[in-house]
Amino acid sequence: MAIPESIDTSVTFEEARTTIPDLTSKLSDAYYNATISYFNRLTDEVWIFGVKPDDGPVSFVPGQYTSLGLGYWEPRIDDAIESDIDTQWSKLARRSYSVSSPMFTSDDYHADHGVADLARCEDLDDIEIYAVLVSPDGDFVPGLTPRLAMKNVGDRLFMGRKMAGRYDATAVDDPTAPLVFLSTGTGEAPQMAMIVELLRTGHTGPIVSVVTARHWSDLVYVDKNRALEKRFDNYTYLPIPTREPDVKKRYIQDVVRNDFTADKLGFELDPTNTHVFVCGNPDMIGLPDESGDQPVFPTTLGVSEILVERGFKLDKRKDPGNIHFEEFW
Repeated sequence: MAIPESIDTSVTFEEARTTIPDLTSKLSDAYYNATISYFNRLTDEVWIFGVKPDDGPVSFVPGQYTSLGLGYWEPRIDDAIESDIDTQWSKLARRSYSVSSPMFTSDDYHADHGVADLARCEDLDDIEIYAVLVSPDGDFVPGLTPRLAMKNVGDRLFMGRKMAGRYDATAVDDPTAPLVFLSTGTGEAPQMAMIVELLRTGHTGPIVSVVTARHWSDLVYVDKNRALEKRFDNYTYLPIPTREPDVKKRYIQDVVRNDFTADKLGFELDPTNTHVFVCGNPDMIGLPDESGDQPVFPTTLGVSEILVERGFKLDKRKDPGNIHFEEFW
């Protein structure tokens, strides 16, 4: 991705914008390798969109992530300006995104077709991304999503072609094992890819997915999950808005502590046979600091500490366990 020789990156952003003809198109041609194929704005701040790479179909292991990027030269939806824009303007603002799953191969997902129309993660023309607008906060000025907010179908962007991450369901080698998926916000994206693949390939053990977001409108996969529940009696979806006036405020930690009993779940949360997948807010996950002799969990109680106290074990690269988490946070 070489910057065109005609662009002098030593000039300020304002000088570049006013003195270099066709700046946007030249930089876009140099950097961008994919096109937005669909863009569904669920709210002004919550989106699901497709990304189609120029060089052919994509395959990925459900749960993996890729990177997306837009140039700092692109317009923002807000009036914030990065403090280092004069040195960054010709580069890409990038962020890692877990690849979601379209779940169904057509829009007719309410019809009861069983596994026949569940989406695969192989040889896809485009991948699905679930994103939320991140707003400036004090000195923090997000680079990517305020620029994504200005995009639409047919617009160009950068997509990393190498899918990465070991957050997947490959450790599940027993198709009857109970599985629990816990996520906040966009952390639901990799969970859905894994759940769809597990159901498609015949997992018969109970699968429970608990998802929290601020409002009902932020829970973007409710209808499709209800369709999955209708087709698969071993699947349960529990969406929980945390800021709706008529819904008691609960966090995932509350659910795990108070509701994860055999009577309420329908099965025992047994560390000898159950896998738990957690993705989203780092405070919800609550990974310990392991730099010392003993692990030290955060002051804010997270799911990891609750589960470890119940006999579960964190899954690490060289020390397998049954609490699985994404490592790009």
